[in-house]
Amino acid sequence: MATGPETAGRWRVGDGEEARLSPGSAAAAEIWSRGFLPLRVRSEGSYRLRPAFPGTAVALGDGTYEVLSETELPEDGLVVYRLRQWIEGEVIRDRAIYGPAFVRAAEAERERARVRAKARPWRFLLYPLVGLLPEEAQERLCDRLGLYAVTATLVSGLTESLGSLLALLLITRASEGGRAILLVTALPGLVLLVLPGLGRAFGAVFLRETGGSAPVSFVFETLRVLGTQQPRRDRSFVPLTRSAFWERLGRPDRVETASDGTLIFRGLLPHLTWGVSTRLAAGHDFWGVVPEPPVLDRGRLVYAYRLEPLGDAPVPGGPPLSTPPATAYAEEVLGQVRREWDWVNGGFAWLTCMLSADVQARAFDHRGGPSAARRPTLVTAAVSGLLGLYTASFLPGPAADPLAPLVGALAVMLLADATRRVRTARRGRYAPSLFRFALPSKSLRPERIAFHAHREVELEALAALNRIAG
Repeated sequence: MATGPETAGRWRVGDGEEARLSPGSAAAAEIWSRGFLPLRVRSEGSYRLRPAFPGTAVALGDGTYEVLSETELPEDGLVVYRLRQWIEGEVIRDRAIYGPAFVRAAEAERERARVRAKARPWRFLLYPLVGLLPEEAQERLCDRLGLYAVTATLVSGLTESLGSLLALLLITRASEGGRAILLVTALPGLVLLVLPGLGRAFGAVFLRETGGSAPVSFVFETLRVLGTQQPRRDRSFVPLTRSAFWERLGRPDRVETASDGTLIFRGLLPHLTWGVSTRLAAGHDFWGVVPEPPVLDRGRLVYAYRLEPLGDAPVPGGPPLSTPPATAYAEEVLGQVRREWDWVNGGFAWLTCMLSADVQARAFDHRGGPSAARRPTLVTAAVSGLLGLYTASFLPGPAADPLAPLVGALAVMLLADATRRVRTARRGRYAPSLFRFALPSKSLRPERIAFHAHREVELEALAALNRIAG
């Protein structure tokens, strides 16, 4: 694959992928491709309040060109982009460097589209199977196959519950114990096998939650602990999973200053509150927001927002304008999350202090950190220890009791959990419970609302980009 011009004014980066200059014709340059490229065509304004939106700025050699049109040639299987020399002084809102890396990224997106097209006829089988996977793996596989993870959880939960119920009915009918075997086998099976699936379906319908089957999730967690799973994927890539959301929220936006004095904020999360009517305060200055279309850049969905100063221009030699920080939007979202956690901790701090350390950090860091969780942690640890002692009091039963090993294991786990949490809290750290996996942490409002809102916007943006790409 050539990485430079084969001849003057011609760039070939693969079979059927090339750009060429055509001076003197209607278009100053053309790009010929075997499929659609992530290039935006110029949009002319339709009326006075809607000015023209320039097309993508494409760098070819030492020149910069604007994309004017996109023409598909079905008989040749090619797409032609016609470009003109970039008009000096016009603001560049989206820039692409034509070359092997750019084409490889486009080919990867085409491959994703082909995989989704092949999987589409088999969705009725894929939904119940993919829905068994843990949340993170389920989100990523659904993105690859073109499925909706919430629907996969719903279908899988209902299928799991129905299958378990039918299995219990068959076991009961085949047994000779009649009602006795029904009480001994079917009722525990109903609680352990049928209700969890219905719970996942309920969460998908009413809370838009994604979750996998408990046994399958346990296997994945065991593999992760044993270190046999593949290394973690970069969470800046789509799709937006729950862990990726919190990781991206901790990254500041990239801020650039344009030649006209405006600021361009680029981030990996949609800024939901930054619309055309938004006014951002920075010191005594205010900025207006102009959202720009999101761009899929090498597997990362990048959102750009142009901030224009409102009011009088700064006086020459005077103090410069105060600008919003790169973390302005992240702090806005985290502030709302902290207020949600303050409301929850007003009466349920005993629940929060049992959750994972990263969740507790979001709930207590702004209130003093582990010291704010110390008291409820010690109280719940004491309750766990008392329950462990109470459970252990049942052990001196009949030696042939088949439940004795289970009761003993539960008592040991409760006592160990209490001891470990007390020691961890006294060392000034968050002390999550061993039983945190059975608690509905992701269904709590502070962990759910912001993530779901950003996830839905990303799904809509990806769907729009797919429609544009044909």
